[in-house]
Amino acid sequence: MKLMLRQERLKRGWTLGYVAKQIGVTKPAIQMLETGVTKPSYDVLVKLLDLFDCNDPRKLFGAATPTVAETPGGNRANQEHL
Repeated sequence: MKLMLRQERLKRGWTLGYVAKQIGVTKPAIQMLETGVTKPSYDVLVKLLDLFDCNDPRKLFGAATPTVAETPGGNRANQEHL
């Protein structure tokens, strides 16, 4: 999943620490969300949407891009047609 959380945070001039403090998590937790290492829990997602005044999670987390394994047949030829 391509994340846009970092771009939205930087657009507002917010630090990792600011966002982390506002939603009650650590800076490394926000960093892992931004890099796609982890996905937000429901509670964190709701807090992020509220903080960013956003009602569409796709604005912060983008649309999922299928991997080769997730595509029908699991090969690149099929992936190119998605």
